[in-house]
Amino acid sequence: MNKIMKNLKLACIACLFLGLAALIVGVVSGISTVFDTDAIATVACGLGSAPAGAQSSRLANVPSNAAQVRAISLVILLGTTVFAVAAYMLGNPTPLQLGAFALVWIAALLMAIFSHQEVKQLERV
Repeated sequence: MNKIMKNLKLACIACLFLGLAALIVGVVSGISTVFDTDAIATVACGLGSAPAGAQSSRLANVPSNAAQVRAISLVILLGTTVFAVAAYMLGNPTPLQLGAFALVWIAALLMAIFSHQEVKQLERV
């Protein structure tokens, strides 16, 4: 496994755990109110990124699956952006919720960068 794939694997695992953290933050912040839009958006972001990070970390074991990981990471990026904007516009998110969105977004961006580098490296060979 080359250095790019190791970094991709670590970014996928980070996305998995940050998705779980976002899920926990959303559930804890939503306990006081039932229909809190920012808590629902945080939970949805965690529910989307945690399984996607798990699937991507399994796919990252084989270099030829980098294109699939890139597609998954772009979906996570788009979904996290949509949920963060929705939480900001419809609710009043806490700094902890905004931090959870930002960390998931950064992990997905790293997944996209490393998977794109691996795809380009495989195309050169």
